[in-house]
Amino acid sequence: MKRLDLDRETGLRVLILEGRQEDADLMVRELRRAGFDPQWRRVDNEADYVARLSPPPDVILADSGVSHPDTRRALQLLEERGLNVPFIVLSGTVDEEAALGMMRLGAADYLFKDRLARLGQAVKHALLANELRRLKGRAEDGRQASDARFLAFMQHSPTLVFIKDESRGVVYVNNASGEVADFVAQMDAGSASVFETGDPSRTIEEVTTAGGEVRQLLCVRFLFSDAEGGRLLGGVCVDVTEQQATEKALSGALAAKDVLLSEVHHRVKNNLQTISSLLNMQADLLPDAAARQALRDAQRRIHSMALIHEQMNGGRELDGVDLGEYARRLARELFDSFGAVGERIRLRMALDPVPLAMDQMIPCGLILNELISNSLKYAFPGERAGEILVSLRCPEGRTVTMTVADNGVGLPPAAAWNGSKSLGLRIVDILTGQLGGILDRQSAGGLTSTVTFPRFA
Repeated sequence: MKRLDLDRETGLRVLILEGRQEDADLMVRELRRAGFDPQWRRVDNEADYVARLSPPPDVILADSGVSHPDTRRALQLLEERGLNVPFIVLSGTVDEEAALGMMRLGAADYLFKDRLARLGQAVKHALLANELRRLKGRAEDGRQASDARFLAFMQHSPTLVFIKDESRGVVYVNNASGEVADFVAQMDAGSASVFETGDPSRTIEEVTTAGGEVRQLLCVRFLFSDAEGGRLLGGVCVDVTEQQATEKALSGALAAKDVLLSEVHHRVKNNLQTISSLLNMQADLLPDAAARQALRDAQRRIHSMALIHEQMNGGRELDGVDLGEYARRLARELFDSFGAVGERIRLRMALDPVPLAMDQMIPCGLILNELISNSLKYAFPGERAGEILVSLRCPEGRTVTMTVADNGVGLPPAAAWNGSKSLGLRIVDILTGQLGGILDRQSAGGLTSTVTFPRFA
């Protein structure tokens, strides 16, 4: 940006419209005395005057007595060429009405030749005023360009934007077709509530097009103030009809998936319960006690898996089960299935809620079934009473610690234990490996079996 510094000697291109050379010399002398370094030309006819306007000078000093062109014509020639050059009139006679007339036509100043001492100051003032006008015009041009860009942006935006005043009148709306204006009118209720509470709102609203089509708009409304402090409401609305339809379709698909999974779990549970019942009936018909026990063990294992599918069918989450709730129910049902044995043994539980996916639930269910059944069968021989603890912990939701402990007779000697390992305990070892876990057994005042494994997210 050009900046004038008129406190030091300043180069100045001056065009002097003057018939007398000596008067022009006096003007130049005053300019030098005021600190200017004038580069000047004197002209006394219209042709030379017009020729010297390109390139335009910094200032024009014109004698009011020159007739070709006169000062009025000289100003007109400047205007025709769109030049904004300070134009100072100098007159040899005092004529206030003529001075006012020239100022109205666009002259920067009007001086009398017998007061030429004021010329330097008048030129400085005219140059500064002209620079201020130039900067103001430049700022105004920038503002208009910015306004034009903003309006073009808003008019081409697919988003509906509107402004309302406190009387609910529409101050501005982009894409201002009749249909858009009708949309804004349909959404007046939402605007009223924001004016009343002062709080911004975010709603999905239905509007009807001229063709009868219903569209969903996501609308955000907020209050702001204009330059005078008056309250205005701004609104921005986006057409989300397609997104809403997609979301509805996805919700329907997820609901259908849930129904399908629920039906699968229900059928699997029924099939497993049928197999369990058949095994139980077959066991009742067998004369051999060992064979009956083997079938009942198999029946309990199948029932433990059926419980998982039943819990998944009845739960909100069809892709996972709460292991804590499952362990509570399985333990109680196992105690009931052992009849009188379960009546003299106390069940104690300390169970955290631990959600697990299906691929971890089945091994956990079978492990719990084997460990609890083992304690019920072997920990309390004869009429011995005691206690079985079922514990489940999962600190920070990462590592699961599952424990079944009893205060019964404990493990047999190591040699006898290794040589007579039952199918159930071999199943525990295998399933612990499938979980990527570790099985720890401690026999001190009973048997404590602890399975630790990582929980999958």
